[in-house]
Amino acid sequence: MATKRKEKEPEQPQSSRFLSRKHEKHFRVVQDRRLLMERKVGMIPNFAPQYGEQVLGNDWGKLATYPTPANIAVVKEFYTNAKKIGDYPAENYLGYVRGHAIRYDPDSINNFLDTVWAGEQCQFALCMEEGADFEDVERVLCIPGGHFQRNRSGSVVNIRRIDLTPLAKYWMAFSHANIQPCSHVSDITLSRALFIYCAIRNLNVNIGQVIADEISVCANTSNNKAPLGHPSLITHLCKLAGVDTSVPPFERPRKAIDEAYYKQYCGGEDVAQPVPPPLLTRIFQHSSVPMFFSAPRTLLPPQDYFWLRCLFLEISEIGGDCVSIGGEISGVNTREEEEGALSTTVIGEF
Repeated sequence: MATKRKEKEPEQPQSSRFLSRKHEKHFRVVQDRRLLMERKVGMIPNFAPQYGEQVLGNDWGKLATYPTPANIAVVKEFYTNAKKIGDYPAENYLGYVRGHAIRYDPDSINNFLDTVWAGEQCQFALCMEEGADFEDVERVLCIPGGHFQRNRSGSVVNIRRIDLTPLAKYWMAFSHANIQPCSHVSDITLSRALFIYCAIRNLNVNIGQVIADEISVCANTSNNKAPLGHPSLITHLCKLAGVDTSVPPFERPRKAIDEAYYKQYCGGEDVAQPVPPPLLTRIFQHSSVPMFFSAPRTLLPPQDYFWLRCLFLEISEIGGDCVSIGGEISGVNTREEEEGALSTTVIGEF
C-alpha cells in the first residue's frame, strides 16, 4: 500500500503579524515569558551625590527617567520577530511589529536616550574583550574584605551583593532594571560588575551598544523562561516607528529606586560602621562556658547586641527565609519587596 506523501509545511505565516511560520510558532513560547519592567531612578544627592554626577556626566539622565507603562502584546510580538530564525530578520538589531520595522541598533537607542556617542573606544567592551584589573574592580565596588568569588580553576565568577558598597548596590539596582536586566539579586555577574566599575570610574561606555546587545541576547536565548527585558523602552521604540501602542493591556514600571530604597536596601545609614567579626566568636570570647553545655542565661556585653543587629540586617537584606536568634527574631523575607516582584498589570488607558 502506498504511503501518504507528507505535505511540506508552508513557510508563510497564517498571520501577518509574524515574519515566518516558525516565528508564529515561536510566539507560543514568548507568550509564557513575563516582562521584567524597568524602574525610575532618583539621583539621591543627600546620600551619594557622586551617583548623580556619574549618571549625568555620561548623558544618561533620560535612562533613569523614561520608564512608562509597557504594552504587553506589542513587546511580546517584538521579541517573537526579533529572534533570528532562518533568514529572518534580515538584519541585526531589527524587529518587526504589525507591519513596522523596529530598529534597536545602538544609534537608535542612543538617539532615544538623548545620548551622544562620538565613536570613541568603549571601555566596557574593552574590559570584556581584554580583561580588567580585578583588584582595582574590587577596590572600587567592594567594602573592606569584599572580593570576587572564584571557581575551582581560579577564574572570577561574581561578587556577592553583601560585599558591595552602598553606591555599588544602588548602581546594581539601576543596571539590573534599565540596562542589563536581571531578576537575580544575591550576587552580580562579572559582566555586570565590570559595567558598574566603568560607570563609577567615569570610563567611556556606549550605552546604546550595551542595551542593544542585551535585547538581542534576550530575543535569541534558548531559555524559554527568561523574562523579557526593556519592555518600556521597546514600547517607546515601537511607538516612534508608527505602531499603535495605545490598546491595553499594559504593565507598569516597578517601584522607583530612590533615597528610601538607598537607606533600606543599600545600607546607606550604616556606611561608617565597622564590619563585624564572626558572631559566635564574639559571644563566646566573653563566656567561660563551653558551647555544647547548658548554662544559666546571662546578658551579653552591650557591644554584642550591635553585632546581633548587624547579623539580623545582613540576613534580612539577602532575603533569609528563617531567622531565629534565641527565639526572639522571627522569619523575614525582603527580596520580593526589594525587587518589586508583584508588578501590576493594568487594563485601561494611560
